[in-house]
Amino acid sequence: MDIIQKAEEFAKKEYKKNDSFHQWSHIQNVLKRALEIAEQLKDVDYEVLKLAIIFHDIDYRKYETHVEASIEVAETFLKKEGYPKERIEKVKEIMLNHSSPHRRKFGEAKLLEGKIIYDADKSISMGDAEFYKKYYIKLYLDETRKLVKK
Repeated sequence: MDIIQKAEEFAKKEYKKNDSFHQWSHIQNVLKRALEIAEQLKDVDYEVLKLAIIFHDIDYRKYETHVEASIEVAETFLKKEGYPKERIEKVKEIMLNHSSPHRRKFGEAKLLEGKIIYDADKSISMGDAEFYKKYYIKLYLDETRKLVKK
Protein backbone atom coordinates (compact mmCIF):
# COMPACT_ATOMS: atom_id res chain seq x y z
CA MET A 1 0.00 0.00 0.00
CA ASP A 2 1.43 3.40 -0.94
CA ILE A 3 1.55 6.46 1.33
CA ILE A 4 -1.59 8.04 -0.18
CA GLN A 5 -3.64 4.88 0.41
CA LYS A 6 -2.33 4.55 3.97
CA ALA A 7 -3.11 8.21 4.67
CA GLU A 8 -6.62 7.88 3.25
CA GLU A 9 -7.32 4.76 5.31
CA PHE A 10 -6.15 6.51 8.48
CA ALA A 11 -7.90 9.80 7.69
CA LYS A 12 -11.31 8.32 6.91
CA LYS A 13 -11.56 7.17 10.54
CA GLU A 14 -10.28 10.47 11.95
CA TYR A 15 -12.67 12.68 9.98
CA LYS A 16 -15.64 10.94 11.63
CA LYS A 17 -14.68 12.86 14.81
CA ASN A 18 -15.23 16.27 13.16
CA ASP A 19 -18.28 18.47 12.68
CA SER A 20 -20.71 17.62 9.90
CA PHE A 21 -19.04 19.86 7.30
CA HIS A 22 -15.45 18.69 7.86
CA GLN A 23 -16.00 15.02 7.08
CA TRP A 24 -14.28 12.77 4.54
CA SER A 25 -16.71 14.02 1.87
CA HIS A 26 -15.18 17.51 2.26
CA ILE A 27 -11.75 16.06 1.53
CA GLN A 28 -13.07 14.26 -1.54
CA ASN A 29 -14.58 17.52 -2.81
CA VAL A 30 -11.39 19.52 -2.20
CA LEU A 31 -9.28 16.80 -3.83
CA LYS A 32 -11.54 16.63 -6.88
CA ARG A 33 -11.38 20.40 -7.37
CA ALA A 34 -7.61 20.47 -6.73
CA LEU A 35 -7.05 17.86 -9.42
CA GLU A 36 -9.23 19.84 -11.85
CA ILE A 37 -7.02 22.86 -11.20
CA ALA A 38 -3.73 20.93 -11.22
CA GLU A 39 -4.36 19.21 -14.54
CA GLN A 40 -4.20 22.65 -16.18
CA LEU A 41 -0.79 23.41 -14.64
CA LYS A 42 2.78 22.13 -14.97
CA ASP A 43 5.18 20.85 -12.34
CA VAL A 44 2.62 19.97 -9.68
CA ASP A 45 3.89 17.62 -6.98
CA TYR A 46 0.76 15.49 -6.79
CA GLU A 47 1.87 13.34 -3.87
CA VAL A 48 2.48 16.19 -1.41
CA LEU A 49 -0.61 18.01 -2.67
CA LYS A 50 -2.81 14.96 -2.05
CA LEU A 51 -1.29 14.37 1.39
CA ALA A 52 -1.82 18.00 2.37
CA ILE A 53 -5.44 17.83 1.25
CA ILE A 54 -6.03 14.54 3.08
CA PHE A 55 -4.74 16.02 6.34
CA HIS A 56 -5.64 19.73 6.09
CA ASP A 57 -8.77 19.58 8.31
CA ILE A 58 -8.22 16.24 10.06
CA ASP A 59 -8.43 17.73 13.57
CA TYR A 60 -11.26 20.25 13.42
CA ARG A 61 -12.22 20.42 17.09
CA LYS A 62 -11.67 24.20 17.07
CA TYR A 63 -11.46 26.52 14.07
CA GLU A 64 -8.79 28.68 15.71
CA THR A 65 -6.37 25.78 16.21
CA HIS A 66 -7.39 23.30 13.52
CA VAL A 67 -4.48 24.05 11.19
CA GLU A 68 -1.78 23.49 13.80
CA ALA A 69 -3.59 20.46 15.25
CA SER A 70 -4.04 18.96 11.78
CA ILE A 71 -0.37 19.56 10.94
CA GLU A 72 0.59 17.76 14.13
CA VAL A 73 -1.51 14.74 13.16
CA ALA A 74 -0.03 14.72 9.64
CA GLU A 75 3.54 15.03 10.88
CA THR A 76 3.11 12.23 13.43
CA PHE A 77 1.51 9.94 10.85
CA LEU A 78 4.06 10.64 8.11
CA LYS A 79 7.06 10.23 10.44
CA LYS A 80 5.66 6.91 11.65
CA GLU A 81 5.39 5.81 8.02
CA GLY A 82 9.02 6.80 7.35
CA TYR A 83 8.08 9.56 4.93
CA PRO A 84 11.11 11.77 4.08
CA LYS A 85 11.58 14.78 6.39
CA GLU A 86 11.89 17.33 3.55
CA ARG A 87 8.64 16.01 2.03
CA ILE A 88 6.90 16.27 5.41
CA GLU A 89 7.98 19.92 5.63
CA LYS A 90 6.51 20.56 2.20
CA VAL A 91 3.21 18.91 3.19
CA LYS A 92 3.09 21.09 6.33
CA GLU A 93 3.72 24.29 4.36
CA ILE A 94 0.96 23.42 1.90
CA MET A 95 -1.42 22.70 4.77
CA LEU A 96 -0.70 26.13 6.26
CA ASN A 97 -1.54 27.69 2.91
CA HIS A 98 -5.17 26.52 2.96
CA SER A 99 -5.97 28.86 5.84
CA SER A 100 -6.96 32.50 5.34
CA PRO A 101 -5.76 33.56 8.84
CA HIS A 102 -2.39 31.96 8.14
CA ARG A 103 -2.26 33.67 4.76
CA ARG A 104 -2.74 37.02 6.51
CA LYS A 105 -0.17 36.15 9.17
CA PHE A 106 2.57 34.57 7.03
CA GLY A 107 1.91 36.04 3.60
CA GLU A 108 1.06 34.58 0.24
CA ALA A 109 1.62 30.93 -0.65
CA LYS A 110 5.01 30.36 -2.23
CA LEU A 111 4.44 26.81 -3.45
CA LEU A 112 2.16 26.09 -6.38
CA GLU A 113 0.55 23.30 -4.38
CA GLY A 114 -0.21 25.82 -1.61
CA LYS A 115 -2.06 27.99 -4.09
CA ILE A 116 -3.97 24.98 -5.39
CA ILE A 117 -5.11 23.82 -1.93
CA TYR A 118 -6.26 27.32 -1.00
CA ASP A 119 -8.19 27.76 -4.22
CA ALA A 120 -9.69 24.27 -4.11
CA ASP A 121 -10.76 24.56 -0.47
CA LYS A 122 -12.40 27.94 -1.00
CA SER A 123 -13.85 27.46 -4.48
CA ILE A 124 -15.95 24.41 -3.61
CA SER A 125 -18.13 26.67 -1.45
CA MET A 126 -18.60 29.42 -3.99
CA GLY A 127 -22.17 28.44 -4.73
CA ASP A 128 -22.99 30.62 -1.74
CA ALA A 129 -23.20 34.25 -2.90
CA GLU A 130 -21.64 35.77 0.24
CA PHE A 131 -18.78 33.29 0.24
CA TYR A 132 -18.22 33.97 -3.47
CA LYS A 133 -18.12 37.72 -2.87
CA LYS A 134 -15.63 37.34 -0.02
CA TYR A 135 -13.23 34.77 -1.55
CA TYR A 136 -13.36 35.01 -5.35
CA ILE A 137 -11.01 38.00 -5.39
CA LYS A 138 -8.61 36.13 -3.07
CA LEU A 139 -8.18 33.12 -5.35
CA TYR A 140 -4.61 32.66 -6.54
CA LEU A 141 -5.03 31.03 -9.92
CA ASP A 142 -6.81 32.03 -13.12
CA GLU A 143 -7.43 28.32 -13.71
CA THR A 144 -9.58 28.26 -10.58
CA ARG A 145 -11.48 31.37 -11.56
CA LYS A 146 -12.37 29.77 -14.88
CA LEU A 147 -13.69 26.66 -13.11
CA VAL A 148 -15.77 28.73 -10.71
CA LYS A 149 -17.29 30.76 -13.55
CA LYS A 150 -18.55 27.60 -15.31
